[in-house]
Amino acid sequence: MKGEIIAVGTELLLGDIVNTNAQFISQKCAFIGLNIYYHTSVGDNSSRLATVLHSSLSRSDVIIITGGLGPTKDDLTKEVVAKVLNKPLKLNWQWYKTINKIFSKRATIMPSNNIKQALIPKGAEILTNKNGTACGIYINSHGKHLFLLPGPPREMFPMFEDKVLPKLFELEENLGRIHSRVIKTYGIGESALVEKIDDIITNQTDPTICTLAKNDGIHVRITTNTDQDKITKTLSTVEMRLKEYVWGYDDDSVNQLIVKTLKDKKLSVSTVESCTGGAIASSLTDVPGSASVYTEGTVLYTEQSKANFLHCSLTEIPQGGIEEQLTIKLAKRAKEVFSTSIAFAITGALGPTAPKGVEVGTIFMAIVLDNKIVSKEFKFYGSRENIKEKAILAALHLIYKNLNEEPLDG
Repeated sequence: MKGEIIAVGTELLLGDIVNTNAQFISQKCAFIGLNIYYHTSVGDNSSRLATVLHSSLSRSDVIIITGGLGPTKDDLTKEVVAKVLNKPLKLNWQWYKTINKIFSKRATIMPSNNIKQALIPKGAEILTNKNGTACGIYINSHGKHLFLLPGPPREMFPMFEDKVLPKLFELEENLGRIHSRVIKTYGIGESALVEKIDDIITNQTDPTICTLAKNDGIHVRITTNTDQDKITKTLSTVEMRLKEYVWGYDDDSVNQLIVKTLKDKKLSVSTVESCTGGAIASSLTDVPGSASVYTEGTVLYTEQSKANFLHCSLTEIPQGGIEEQLTIKLAKRAKEVFSTSIAFAITGALGPTAPKGVEVGTIFMAIVLDNKIVSKEFKFYGSRENIKEKAILAALHLIYKNLNEEPLDG
């Protein structure tokens, strides 16, 4: 497929800002084998943008447009695209509500001109924006694939990584033009990971290697548009360098792997959750067939509920109910009460406040497997929501790691 980038904004033509978006997009597309043939910058002018778009549609399969999705009158990208493709703009209530929530969190009323950002060409797909009010848009029009993305790099970069790249990759794969494998890692940052395989990345041209920061860890994608067998050797080399951090491949998810391993070993698991509020149990039971291995669990959110579960006095529970030894006791008690092969417990402080002597982001986890007890303390940073997400992921990986280290037999 032929790719093209159109950057919209008079400020680009005046030299007020540098088009870092085009560089970023071109580099990412190169990694998946999508060739970018044209870069075009056009000002905030509807007739000139329409002319550029007509040319792009005549010569390219994938057209990536950045900028012009704001709420002001000179933000014209959607209007021009809708007119050229003959796809009228319609109010998308889902995104309208999202914009409203963003302004509510800022304790302000949504200005009327922001309604414009909820207008979407008929039949288009929304690409959510975690960092702003302008959603991205994907349109498949007669085999031409258009991506409309916000101009600010802090919004465009993550949207391209999370929403556009997977879709582009899928398009290339469906055409049988590229082959790839993904190695999934956890417990290592992207910079540290790249250092371990930098020489392979630098010297490798086919297959190509790129790293992607995802919610479940750092992914290493190995891609070729020629011989699929080339991937096998490179994958083995990368795997050897990263073996202590590798947990899965391709479409693997850690909750599915936990359930599969429990089934294979004929084991069962139970959970006691405090700060995560049942989210770990929810993740495990999201997997079809998990009822055969996940039997029971409970949420103990207060000091009193923990005391009741342990059949002890409230005075024996540390202030806030957050402590390593308490977490171990909860896991041991869960194994007794629920009669499972494995029991897991978690306590912690998500913030914004924490009990005296405990830092926000402090999380304790414990697992009881047969007669072995494993406990670990974590320190996470970010918002309450971020800390909770990190704790859930760390918990799943701790369970999975110990399942694989233990020669358990149900």
